Amino acid sequence: MQRITIIQPPYPMHHSADEQLALLDWQAQALNDLRIGSTDYVILPENCNCTGYGDKQNMLELIRGKGAQFVTQMRETAQRVGCTIMAGVMTEDAQGVLRNQLGVFDCNGEASYPYTKNHLVKPELAKGIVPGEHARPFEHRGLMFGVAICFDMYFPELFSYYARERVDAVVIVSHQRQEPGENLTFLTRARAFDCGCTVLRSAPAMANPMIGGHSMVVAPDGRMLASAGGAAGVLTCEVELKARFLRPASYGEPDRIGDYREVIQPACRPELYR
Repeated sequence: MQRITIIQPPYPMHHSADEQLALLDWQAQALNDLRIGSTDYVILPENCNCTGYGDKQNMLELIRGKGAQFVTQMRETAQRVGCTIMAGVMTEDAQGVLRNQLGVFDCNGEASYPYTKNHLVKPELAKGIVPGEHARPFEHRGLMFGVAICFDMYFPELFSYYARERVDAVVIVSHQRQEPGENLTFLTRARAFDCGCTVLRSAPAMANPMIGGHSMVVAPDGRMLASAGGAAGVLTCEVELKARFLRPASYGEPDRIGDYREVIQPACRPELYR
């Protein structure tokens, strides 16, 4: 079993500098509160180093300033606690190229960025953010992870690919601020069922608890294991990330129990869908 900690911070509704800095402080305190050995994985939302940014200049000020300090704190916290932190971060390379990525900070202090958001919304493209070029799963601590960042979640083809790749878990880091919570719950449960694996989702809480938020852990069969609902807070859950959804291969064949995805995948005919 793995112990999962999902952080659901409040969203800075007015996009003011004071709110943005207060949010980074809120997240920093959530990390400070983690005890040594208390968790295996910590998940934070998309853009956690610049949540609530306004224009491009505001975003750059955050990721170069206090947001950069927060990224350093994530690395240090992973070392101190002895866990892995997976977080959505906006990155800027030496050439000034901006990418919306998943940062993975391990217990040895190493950082990697194995996934770049592939499906960008128009405001991101207008700011010059560069989309990813692949969606390959990555291996970490003996587990295979798939990733979706916010808008990626709406593309079932991505999750069909992860199903074929037999990932152990999908991490969804999001910034969805206008989707009803019931839609987010439905979509996340469906994605877990599509992949036949556990899904870990983190997103910020909005002022209206019925909108956005709903960070959650969903089992391979689509069952909700834990949900943060619409309020800011920290969600904890124990789950077996290698778990699979087992079911009879067909009606009336209880003696032929199989992995849900391995029953379905051989019958898939992708040539029909193009």
